Amino acid sequence: MTTARLRLTAALPLLGALAATAASPALGAVREFTLTAAASTWEISPGQKVVAWTYNQTLPGPELRVSAGDVVRVTLVNQLPEATTIHWHGVPVPNGMDGVPGVSAPVVARGARFTYEFPAPDPGTYWYHPHANSAAQIARGLYGLLIVEPAATAPKEWDREVSLVVGESGSMAGAMGGGMGMGGGMGMGGGMSSSGMMMGTLLINGKTGPYVPEIRVRKGERVLFRMVNTGNMVHPMHLHGMSWTVTATDGFPLPSPYRKDTLPLNAGERYDALLEADNPGTWMLHCHNLQHVGDSAAGATGLSMMVVVEP
Repeated sequence: MTTARLRLTAALPLLGALAATAASPALGAVREFTLTAAASTWEISPGQKVVAWTYNQTLPGPELRVSAGDVVRVTLVNQLPEATTIHWHGVPVPNGMDGVPGVSAPVVARGARFTYEFPAPDPGTYWYHPHANSAAQIARGLYGLLIVEPAATAPKEWDREVSLVVGESGSMAGAMGGGMGMGGGMGMGGGMSSSGMMMGTLLINGKTGPYVPEIRVRKGERVLFRMVNTGNMVHPMHLHGMSWTVTATDGFPLPSPYRKDTLPLNAGERYDALLEADNPGTWMLHCHNLQHVGDSAAGATGLSMMVVVEP
């Protein structure tokens, strides 16, 4: 074998490694978060406090924002009285990071911690929640959004964003001083309105109507609504005076966006929808299962809020 061939043969492994490196996508930044699951006192309406299970003492939990291709590293610290996990709903994580005990992740015992690590998927709206005793733990308040943002160089199709997270907090019972406990089922402990709605159990962004903060936008703004149903019932969300253009569902962009003024949110489902704020005034946004929106002297209760379009 000639000297030239010997040199080429010796260089082949290095050339192959360089080619593989060039072909693989560059990893983004490492984004690190800590989520502490613990019991917290949370006010769902003025003077109505509950003992919820929360991430970092907020309901919903912190909104985690990353960019596609980032390395997401989340440490769960379990200060609950029982074991828990985190499942990354809709995210194709590696097996071992999926949060299903004994299947695709270890259980995180009381007092323990575990670090989840996975690449951020394509841009879209995702959410996280437990998959250990999940129905009860989610009903107590353990859920939050994971937002994967488009690249900074991508054209922005909206002026601002609004997260709309629907929650079903379960029965409210067991008074504790000025507050109540959040149970694991849709019981009657919270009392009933004149319409038969379970008072204080249905939440938007951790609050119940009429105390859900209104959304104020300017005429002409394009507003991206990121909507997620963390509960077990279907909630057809209806907007008065205007309509949305649905652009993505469950994190997948739609090839043909379509318009809706009533958008049914199934259990675990999520939508991205653009609002063209073209109709000035105060408009109601509510669940059109009207048993979830009772009437009171203070205004609609449960799953209702106002969208104000300023001229």
